[in-house]
Amino acid sequence: MKHSVAIIGVGTVGSSIASTLLSKNLVAELILLDKDEIRCAGQVKDLSDTLGFSYAGKVVQGTYERVKQADIIIISAGRPQQESESRLLLLDTNKRILDTIIKNLKGLNKSAILIIVSNPLDILTYCALKELDLPRRQMFGTGTYLDSQRLRCIISERLNVGLDSIQAMALGEHGDSLVVAWSLTRVGGLSIENFIDEKDKISIEEEVKRSAHKIIQGKGSTSYGIASCVVSLCQMIFYATHDIVPVSWYQPEFDACMSMPVVLSDKGIESIVPVTLTAEELEHLNKSSRLLRDYQKKYD
Repeated sequence: MKHSVAIIGVGTVGSSIASTLLSKNLVAELILLDKDEIRCAGQVKDLSDTLGFSYAGKVVQGTYERVKQADIIIISAGRPQQESESRLLLLDTNKRILDTIIKNLKGLNKSAILIIVSNPLDILTYCALKELDLPRRQMFGTGTYLDSQRLRCIISERLNVGLDSIQAMALGEHGDSLVVAWSLTRVGGLSIENFIDEKDKISIEEEVKRSAHKIIQGKGSTSYGIASCVVSLCQMIFYATHDIVPVSWYQPEFDACMSMPVVLSDKGIESIVPVTLTAEELEHLNKSSRLLRDYQKKYD
């Protein structure tokens, strides 16, 4: 089966996604598009130099007409988050960029799956779902999937337990109001309550929320983690793994695009996975959804 992926926006994040896709041998054709055509041409040339080390057929600088025929379309265009800046402050600038992209994507391949990476991710995912003529289940944002991996890594390090033994999810906003679902967290199948106390929970949750800020403070931007996150989602789609992951999608219960666990397949979102949370976790999720709804109202 031919696997084609188009990436719109090939700055630090987009180019990292492209490189990781090639190194994982997941694509037969990689299509890159950026408003900076000179930079895009340079990325195509640089990435093409890796083809001898992978099974990909080609890397091309595409037009929107070519992008619209891809199996998976990734939108990573936009102004990046700055040090100590909330992702929500990127909304006005990145919404204008998304509007231009969506306008140019009219008439795309009806079986395509669209993944939003640009921030503020949940609001932009809401806008894409509302404005793009594509079945809803085929459009979603990376959401708290990366935050959940950060959470697993932090717990693993704190407890000195192998990462594969940690099951944990962050839910809600991909941002400062994210919620760690402690009631769903397991270590080797056992409740997290057997390993940490409330003080540890607060400390870990704060570390998860500050992870991106620390990376930006150190190197100016995040790239490797989100690239691995996106490529993992592409792999789930191409191989129809039916994995359960928290990604940003419209959640009727909360009337907002936010992250809750879903089943992901080659069709996109197969279903929302019902979860039982504590009253406190639900309260925090409702607070997160209210914040997102306040921003969504601008585009209703």
